[in-house]
Amino acid sequence: MTDFPGWSHGQQIMSRHGITWVALFAVMTLMFLRLPQMAARQDAVVNTYAALVEVDALAHQQYVEVLDGNRLVEGAIRGMLRQLDPYSAYIAPDELAAFERRSRGGYMGVGLVLGLVDGAPSVIAPIESSPAARAGIKPGDLILSINGQDVTSRSVFEIDELLVGKPNTKVQMRVLHQGERTGLTVTMKREPVHMVSVRGFGRQANGQTVYLADPDAQIAYLRVSNFHDGTQKEFDRALNTLVHAGARGLVIDLRFNPGGTMFGAVAMVDRFLEDGVILATVTRRQAVDEYRATPADTVTDLPLVVLVNGSSASSAEIVSGSLQARERATIVGTRSFGKGSVQHLIHLTGHPAAVKLTTAHYRLPDGRFIHRNHKNALTQNWGVIPDVVVELTEEERTALRRARHELDSAFLGAENDRDAAAGSDARTWLLPLDNQLARAIEILKASPNDSFLTQ
Repeated sequence: MTDFPGWSHGQQIMSRHGITWVALFAVMTLMFLRLPQMAARQDAVVNTYAALVEVDALAHQQYVEVLDGNRLVEGAIRGMLRQLDPYSAYIAPDELAAFERRSRGGYMGVGLVLGLVDGAPSVIAPIESSPAARAGIKPGDLILSINGQDVTSRSVFEIDELLVGKPNTKVQMRVLHQGERTGLTVTMKREPVHMVSVRGFGRQANGQTVYLADPDAQIAYLRVSNFHDGTQKEFDRALNTLVHAGARGLVIDLRFNPGGTMFGAVAMVDRFLEDGVILATVTRRQAVDEYRATPADTVTDLPLVVLVNGSSASSAEIVSGSLQARERATIVGTRSFGKGSVQHLIHLTGHPAAVKLTTAHYRLPDGRFIHRNHKNALTQNWGVIPDVVVELTEEERTALRRARHELDSAFLGAENDRDAAAGSDARTWLLPLDNQLARAIEILKASPNDSFLTQ
């Protein structure tokens, strides 16, 4: 410390002591003044959780069976998170491994992606070629029970956990198709669900994938059925193949795509934009993170049409909504699902469990939010609304799903048996069933882009 001129050493020590006491007095005074607030806060916490503690004690003391020590606590946490939204959930220690496996694109189950529609657990989409798809589960089906357990008031994550399990074990599910009054019971066997994300029209007998929807006009077709950690590599391989083959237009089919990783969707959009905003995430405190396009590996001169429907959700809505907002693609089909929220996996401190918590919403480059909630459900302010609306009747949707399943069976079978794919070039029989795809091809053929004019 620097000495003050004219002060003795003793005076300096007394001065330091005086300053110290003044500081201590100020701190003690502040604490004294805040004691009522601190006490009030503690009382509020005690009052809030007193009933929970009392119920827990009563159950452990008087319930007819001896309880596992963590059972009620985990149930209380699940109940709390269920009050937030359909996508926030508690992940117990024994659930973490399965949860992380699914994010990598493979797991053991029946292949359903779930959401809540008007508060009821519903099917966003069955994963194509999965047990659920083969059993006739449809997008929009309400889930009533699983193995005899009523699930109408359970969270999406809890229901999902009931569906995964050991291979070849049975799952009995009761569902209600849209527009029907009587439920239907279906039985499925759990099996490995491999999320092959990117497909063309199938494979030829020589093992090569068919990408061209219209060979004469060189219009290509890529169907993206979900987004997981490997999706972008699959997409890039297919995109490079068709670009080098001279494709002059591309249809990206995101129908029945329930979403997945946000970063995969951002990367896919980045392939078609050189710069500018792709997506922003906005928290409740209005903190904004922007994801911007980069010029590397960008395909700028390929006209795009993106197909969406009511089962296109989350990452599928990022891709379609962002390309639409940046005027890079024409969107065809029907309005998307409206799931535009960000969930983070947060590991709990001192406990081998985690919570999946909604922390932000997606905002498109034009300022629109994707997410549907109770405030905007009756407005036009959610989801992705196509530039060209093409409706399909229920009969057409059923025929299309059946055709896609048959096509996928041939496509997947080609991996082990090339003869299984013979004749799987679906251009001759799928296009007449699919008015949305047919309209997309018409739009691309009418495009004024130079790539068509110089054929």
